[in-house]
Order: sequence, then structure tokens, then C-alpha cells
Amino acid sequence: MVIAIAISIGVGLHATSHLACDFPRLIAADEETYKPVEQYFGVQPKSYVQFLKSVEVVTGTVMVILMTIAFTLATSWFRRNKLKSLPEPLKKITGFNAFWYTHHLFVIVYTLLVVHGYYVYLIKTWYRKTTWMYLMIPVVLYLSERLVRSLRSRIESVKILKIAVLQGEVLLLQMSRPNNFRYKSGQYMYLKCSDVSSLEWHPFSITSAPGDDYLSVHIRDQGDWTNKLRSTFSDVCSPAIPGKMSERRADLWNGDNLLTTKFCFHKENF
Repeated sequence: MVIAIAISIGVGLHATSHLACDFPRLIAADEETYKPVEQYFGVQPKSYVQFLKSVEVVTGTVMVILMTIAFTLATSWFRRNKLKSLPEPLKKITGFNAFWYTHHLFVIVYTLLVVHGYYVYLIKTWYRKTTWMYLMIPVVLYLSERLVRSLRSRIESVKILKIAVLQGEVLLLQMSRPNNFRYKSGQYMYLKCSDVSSLEWHPFSITSAPGDDYLSVHIRDQGDWTNKLRSTFSDVCSPAIPGKMSERRADLWNGDNLLTTKFCFHKENF
């Protein structure tokens, strides 16, 4: 949040200096005053619209819009669906899914930033347009982290063995354990359910013991993804019996209540 606010302040100062100071002064300058900068800006603009249609302003505006969307949907009010008074159409574009997808707009923002820097007004030689140099280090670090994470992980499809909806809106999932899969107490794995999202992976602590012949996780309903996951698996659970049990459950060892959901996980090796 602090970094996002700092970026917002920097963007605001940068945009204001151009839109409220530089452009009006260039338009209002007399011929003698404008002549020294003509080599950079070309023929003196006669209207503000000429600046607004330039590559620099268009790319800058699009970047600000995309970053505003990502920043807004990343706040806890939208990410955790705390705004209950929102109209139904707006609720569909909030939650963790919206936060996750919009944060990947950084790929477009970085691309536009390189273009924005390339068309900088006062520098014409390419090697002095250094925007790509500043981006290279964080991009290399990000790609390296993704590569290392990919090399350290393995992806497996698993069979759901048992489902239980416990008190406190907690979902228990027991899954088949792949061959040669080893882990230690306290480790976690990423889960993906294709019926909920074909792209999203979420980390959950492994609650089964290393010696068990199955894998289990306990997932609390705290967001749109976990809510959809619980709803998906609750459909095959038998209702709780009053006075005897306080959970809804389904045992799938014998093939009863078969699920068509494809459930995958990957675990990073520590």
C-alpha cells in the first residue's frame, strides 16, 4: 500500500507538471522563446489537443488508468468484498479474482512505459533513453523468481477422497497422495480447481501428517474463490444430521457422488 501511494504521488506530480505547466507554456510562448526548443517539439503547437493526441500523453494516460484500476481493486474493501452496498453488476468485478487478474496488467503497463520513455521529448539518441534500463532489473528478478519457482515445483492431478463442510465455514478436503510425494509438517501446497478458475493457484497448509497415505487441507471460506470452492464441493455432501453430527460430508472412496471437477496441486520443494 505504501509503495502504491508513493507511485500515485509521483505520477500525480509528473502528470501535473506536464499538463498544467509545460504544455500551456509551450503553446503560449512567442516565436523567439519557442525557437530553442523547436528542435525537440517540432512546429509550435497551436492547441492543447495536439499534445493530448501525442504518443507520450496517450501512453501515459492509459498507464494511469490501468494502475488506478489495479490499485483500487487491490484495496481490502474490494479484494475482500467488504462493500456490501455495491450494485450486483459491480460485485461481479470485485473480489480476489478481480484483484489477481488486474494486477497482471503490469505487463501492459511496463510495455507502455518503455514506449512512453522512447518518445521522450528532449532526448533523441536511443542509448540515452534509459527507461528500459530501470525496468530491466525488476523484470529480470521477476522472471528469475518465476523460473526458480517453476523448477522447484511439480504439478499433479489428484482424486478427491473425502469432503466435509465443518463448523465455521471450513472445508476439509482429503486427496489422493501421488507416488513419491514427500513433505514435512508445516509445508504448504498450491491448489487449483478448474471448476472455479482455470488459472488461479492458491496456497494452503498441508494438514495431513507426513506418514498419512492421503493429503488434506482445511480451507476457510474467506473470499470469492474459497466461497465458490466450498459451494462446488458442498453440492455432493450429505446434509448434517441434527443431534448426531454438525458437519456435511461425502466419502468418495467407492465412487459414489463422483465429481467432474479437475483438482490439481503443485508443491514447492524446500
